[in-house]
Amino acid sequence: MDKNLFFIDCDPGIDDAAAILLAGADPDAEVLGISAVAGNVPFRHTLANALSLSAFAELNAPVYAGADRPLRGEPLTAEFVHGANGLRGHTLPEHSLTADPTPAWDALYAAAKAHPHKVTLVALGPLTNVAIAFSKWRDLPTLLKKVVIMGGATHTGNITPAAEFNFAADPEAAEMVLRSSADLHICPLDVTERSYISKEELAQLDSQGSPQARFFAAVMGDSVDHYKDDYGVEGAILHDPSAMLYALRPALFTAKRCWGAVETEGVYSRGRLVTDAFSDASENPTCTLVYDVDRPAFAAAILELMQAYQ
Repeated sequence: MDKNLFFIDCDPGIDDAAAILLAGADPDAEVLGISAVAGNVPFRHTLANALSLSAFAELNAPVYAGADRPLRGEPLTAEFVHGANGLRGHTLPEHSLTADPTPAWDALYAAAKAHPHKVTLVALGPLTNVAIAFSKWRDLPTLLKKVVIMGGATHTGNITPAAEFNFAADPEAAEMVLRSSADLHICPLDVTERSYISKEELAQLDSQGSPQARFFAAVMGDSVDHYKDDYGVEGAILHDPSAMLYALRPALFTAKRCWGAVETEGVYSRGRLVTDAFSDASENPTCTLVYDVDRPAFAAAILELMQAYQ
């Protein structure tokens, strides 16, 4: 049976790292490429981490350099969550991979052109690379099978009261992507904050013993206190793994069609995802909003997938 084809755009990031490990563990998935964008930490770290993770997840997929800043304004980072190097000080084994010289947006287009309507783009960071790709290659949105996005929130944000980090980091790019003709599937904080793994499940993951499982448990385990203090969750919230697992196992999630846009001008609401998903007012649907998850099945799927590294 043919494998499911993926291209991952990311800003690793502890939860990006966990998401890439899940992609590498899925026997039905083939990752055609990984592109790095500035986001959780400065670009030099996200690119270096993407290279290390491609090797560590046993993907050895080509890694492409993307944008080192948003379309407008200065980079927004989140070292207070991810640490200075993006991996909370953890390190990955040395490897021989180097970045492919092809720009990220051209690599994405080449992958979609080579496999029309078969490649799912999983966008885990600010959408700068994707917006540039869609702007340069006007047929790209309809060449892709779908675009799974970790970003936005319909209730409250996590980097401002209104906005989630990825959309706040480049609101113009997010709005460009949401205005495209691609088959968009948005995984906002509504679902990712419900996608957590408990302390006990992290211990089970660590006990699997593989370097990959132990790394996943360690980097996400480091964030447990943060999520308990800020969210009251007894475990680690897995934002990017939630989007990745939606791409790999959509039956675990609940979603609905709706209209969506991103606020780019608001004084207090810049970067906010605006949607009619839970409103009496309605527009023509433009995307699929993922808003709930079977949390026990989600955690079980992670534990099952990560056993592939044994």
